[in-house]
Amino acid sequence: MSSATVFADTLRSAIFTSGLSLDRIQVRLQERGVPVSVTALSYWQSGKRQPERQRSLHAVLALEQILDVPTGSLLSLLPPPRPRGIASRREVC
Repeated sequence: MSSATVFADTLRSAIFTSGLSLDRIQVRLQERGVPVSVTALSYWQSGKRQPERQRSLHAVLALEQILDVPTGSLLSLLPPPRPRGIASRREVC
């Protein structure tokens, strides 16, 4: 099982256990000054996407608090971010 799948499964389980809807989680994130769309939350828990950018990683830390899971328990499941920009498009010789 890939680390992205483990993250998605763990996040989905934590959301289910919390009893909070994605809409309610989004509101709580917004109250903390961490804007994340319901679509992004849905993609993260389904494994379609994973948080990679700094703003998204900050959201994961806030999610840990909202979902009442140990600090770092979700963040530690994420693989390193993929390279972005021109450097990621260059061929390696």
